[in-house]
Order: sequence, then structure tokens, then C-alpha cells
Amino acid sequence: MSDLLGILQQINQANMKGMKLTDLCFGTVATADPVTVTLEGTMQPIPAAAIVLCDAVKARSVTVTDSHGDSVTVPLSTALTVGERVIMMRCAHGQRFVVLSRG
Repeated sequence: MSDLLGILQQINQANMKGMKLTDLCFGTVATADPVTVTLEGTMQPIPAAAIVLCDAVKARSVTVTDSHGDSVTVPLSTALTVGERVIMMRCAHGQRFVVLSRG
């Protein structure tokens, strides 16, 4: 009985590895607007529809007003630019990619 349990566990582990639920991967920004990314070792860029951007890689700014009533816009982070390296998480069997950070 323990042999059967061991075999079933091995089958389950192999199945989970084959599903590739998530995977860390690296790429390079191919176009900036809309953002497309080329994975290391591939030729075709990932289309924008399959890419999700975290706040850390989006352009963000805040408007600050001083005591005199003057306002100034301060950039907090910049948008991704062509050629920039990124760290991504591959999800949903490679159908979605979440850009986590610059790398």
C-alpha cells in the first residue's frame, strides 16, 4: 500500500511541475506604449494584452502644494522604457505575465 501511495505522490508532483502554475522569468522591454516584453531566449515579444504591470513599474507622480499655495508635480516613479530589463512572474500556464520590478 505504501508503494502505491509513493507512486501517486510522484505522479502528482510531476503533474504540478508540468502545469507551471507560476514561474519567475526575466525579459527586456521591447516597446514602451503599449508595453511589450521579450523573454530571454525567445524572439517574439509578449503582447500588451498578456502583461500586467505592478505599481512599481508604472509612471506615478504626486502634486504637492506648499504653504504659499504654489503647486508642483513630483515624479515618484517613471514608466518602463525600451531596453530596460524586468523581472516577471509567469502565470496561468504562460498566458499572463506580471511585471514585478525592474531588474
